[in-house]
Amino acid sequence: MDDRIKKFQDDLHLGTKQLVQKYVTTGTSAVLHEDLLFSLQKEISEFFKIHPSEVILVGSAKIGFSLAPDKRYRAFGDESDLDVAIISHRLFDKIWHSVLEYKYSGRFWQKETDFKHHFFHGWIRPDKLPPSDRFDFSKQWWEYFSELRASEKFGPYKIAAGIYRTWEFLDSYQSICIEKCKIDAKF
Repeated sequence: MDDRIKKFQDDLHLGTKQLVQKYVTTGTSAVLHEDLLFSLQKEISEFFKIHPSEVILVGSAKIGFSLAPDKRYRAFGDESDLDVAIISHRLFDKIWHSVLEYKYSGRFWQKETDFKHHFFHGWIRPDKLPPSDRFDFSKQWWEYFSELRASEKFGPYKIAAGIYRTWEFLDSYQSICIEKCKIDAKF
């Protein structure tokens, strides 16, 4: 793992977008074997009726260590998650329309402000959706990912996902941690 971290740190002189693409949005996983990664992508894509290329592994499961400021350079381990990014404008828009209908219904939604924050940055965090007892997509989401984790096909890890409208929004979000790494390294 030290070699992976060293290689990443040596590359911090590269542009942020190039680093995101090199380490996060392309390439193989440091944790899941190629066949297992494809199986995860295929399974998720079939559930959401999207193409497997719209499902990518990100975070420490992708590069082998965390870039998040509070966990920076911590190796993927038993307490880590498999973080998945789903990039689908069709799925994003479908959820957006459902959320809008929910909003217009006048029902209370405690996490609405948090939802909007991420939404305006081009992605949806399912944990910020309306409550699952009143919003069908939330219920389906949590049941699906709970069953996927319980199957342990992909290890004993929690599987978390976010839905991005476009690749540009994913690159932009991933750039935040890369920029912080560059600042800390004085690049």
